Amino acid sequence: MINMKKLKVALLCLMGILTAAASAFAGEAAHGEGGHEAITFLHDWLPRIVNFSVIAAVVIYFARKPAIDFFKNRSVAIAKAMQESQEASERAVRAVGEMEQKIKDLERETDAMLAEARARGEKDKQALVEEGKKLVQDIQNQVKQGIEMEVRKARAALAAEASHLSLDLAEGRIKEKINNTDHERIVKEYISNVGGKG
Repeated sequence: MINMKKLKVALLCLMGILTAAASAFAGEAAHGEGGHEAITFLHDWLPRIVNFSVIAAVVIYFARKPAIDFFKNRSVAIAKAMQESQEASERAVRAVGEMEQKIKDLERETDAMLAEARARGEKDKQALVEEGKKLVQDIQNQVKQGIEMEVRKARAALAAEASHLSLDLAEGRIKEKINNTDHERIVKEYISNVGGKG
């Protein structure tokens, strides 16, 4: 940074010298008007050139280091700002690259998750289809067994009914064929057989 104290001192000296020079010029101008002297180089211009040279030398002497420091610090500040800007630009480029990579990774993960979900859905669908087939097969087997059981029951019922009908039919035929004489004869034979055994 510029040394502000030195710069203030240099500016104060410069203002003092300029004030003194202005006073000297004003005094010479008043002196020249009263005497009507001719303007000569040695009398008029040489003191002015010397005064200017002295002022310029003092200003250069005191302002040289602050000016050099100012421009040096300014150059350093500009170089530092450029370096920081370059670093910020590189960081931004890296951040953009990392963000693009993260987006690609996220897309890959999303695609993998979708593929896995599809595969799992297909597997679940296949399992449901197999389970449905098995359930249908079980129901068909149960229905078949039920039908077979009902058929057996119906056959048994029909067989019983047929045997009853056969008995009834036989009894009816027997009743038709046996008359009273046959009936009396059978009863007598039975009684004689029972009586003989007794």
